[in-house]
This record gives sequence, C-alpha cells and structure tokens, in this order.
Amino acid sequence: MTVLNVAEQGLKYLFACLNLYTENCAFPMLYFAALIFLCVRGNEEERRLFLPGAVVMLLTIYNPVSPVILMHFFDVNSEYYRFFWITPVIVLVPYVSARLILMQETGKGKAVFAILLALLFVLSGNFLYANGYERAENGYKMPAELIEISGIIHADADDVYSKAFLEYDYNMQMRQYDPKILLTIDREDYMNANQYDYSPEMLEDEDHPQYRILAALVRFQDVEPGKFAEALEKTHTEYVVLNKAHPMLSYLSEAGLRQIGETGERVVYKYDLAEPYHFELVDYSVVY
Repeated sequence: MTVLNVAEQGLKYLFACLNLYTENCAFPMLYFAALIFLCVRGNEEERRLFLPGAVVMLLTIYNPVSPVILMHFFDVNSEYYRFFWITPVIVLVPYVSARLILMQETGKGKAVFAILLALLFVLSGNFLYANGYERAENGYKMPAELIEISGIIHADADDVYSKAFLEYDYNMQMRQYDPKILLTIDREDYMNANQYDYSPEMLEDEDHPQYRILAALVRFQDVEPGKFAEALEKTHTEYVVLNKAHPMLSYLSEAGLRQIGETGERVVYKYDLAEPYHFELVDYSVVY
C-alpha cells in the first residue's frame, strides 16, 4: 500500500488520500450528493439522523486542515484514509439510493432507476477486471509458492509456531494464510523501512533489534553479520525467506544461517537459535 505523508504534502494530504483511496473521489462525491438530497427532499427524522454527523465530518475529516493539526499529536499517515469508510458514509449512499428507487411510482420506473443507479456505481469506480483477469492458483487465492514455503518451514520446525522473516509481499500474505508462522516484522516497520535508512543510533537500539534485520535485508545497509545474528536471536527468528536474486544471500551464510529448502523463485534459510523459543497462545477460556 502506498504511504502518504502529511509533513510532505501539508494541506494537499486530504485530497491525495481521496484520490488514492477512493477512486478519484467518486464515492465521497456520491456521499455529498446524498446529503444534498436529504437537505432538499429528506424528512425530519432523516435529517436528524444523518445531518449532524455529516456536519461534524465536514468540519473535521473532510477539512484539509484537520490532518495537518492531527499530525502534531498523532501519527495519522497510515490510518487517515480509513476515516472515509466509516459508517455514516457507507450507509447513507445506499440508503438514499433505495429512497430514490422507492420514490418511483411504477414498477417499470423503479427498475429503470435501479439500473441507472447501478450503472452510476459501476462507472464511477474501478472495474473488477480493469487490470485483466487472473485465475487463482488455488482455493486460498495465495501464490502456490507461498504455500510451499509454509510447508518447508513446518516440515523443518520443532514447534507448532515458528517465527520468520519474509520479503514484504509474502510477509503480508503469510499472515493471511498461515497464522502459525509468526512474523518478525510488522506492517508499520516494513513500510518505514521501504522509505528511510536506519541511523547508527537506531541500529544500536537494543529495544528494537528488528531494525538491524531491516537495515541489512531491505535497505542493504552495512550491518556486521554478528550483530545481524544477534538480532535474529533477540527476535526469536528462525527462518529467513528471500528471493533467489536477492543480493544478501551470501551475507546470510556469513551470519551463520544455512539453506534448508528452495522453491521456484525463493530460498529458505534457517538460523539455529541458541535458546529455542516456544510460543504459547493466550488462554482466553478462563474469565476472571
């Protein structure tokens, strides 16, 4: 997912979010049109239900100044666009659409209006097959290679749960496919690594050893192999999966990892932890 930055775009941030995450602002425009309809033709109950929230959102969420102010107190870069999908927006547009259809006096009129609205929704968005049709490789709708990697790791692992470092795309997909493979790097750390180098102070930060892993394997910064292995130990990372064309494969061998398997495009390496890590799920069955 593309990352937008308030600090870089300032007042343009809101419009950049609308453009990137709402298909060139089509759905918000439909929302504003629905509000105008309620102001003109809505009854008292509908106005009381929908308009106060809309006023609040227009003064905050849809106000270009809001993200700039919020950024002084919170990190909103990665989450601000989610505001556009909150309940008042996604409820009002279909509600008004249904109202418009029911306002037609004849069955034929209702059918024609329903078709027109359907065409409006379809044409104002992005076609499902706009980028071509690709048949899913399997019922999980995941790359077959990712499933193969999961099998390699589980066949080798001594425990039910194993921790692994994977490149960004597979890191995001593995969390959907196999929850028994724990991920060394979370989404936010990965997204930051795709933008910025790590400072010497960050590489020495003992509270965040994952920075050294990202610095070496994502930013290709100079990280001493021993320090890299130490980061694997501290994060309990046993497996590293990289593309065969990745420039740091020999570096992994220097850091003490060994290859245990490969697929069509990727290589699976293992690091033998000095202290084996056993992950246990929290037992929520006991309620205090």
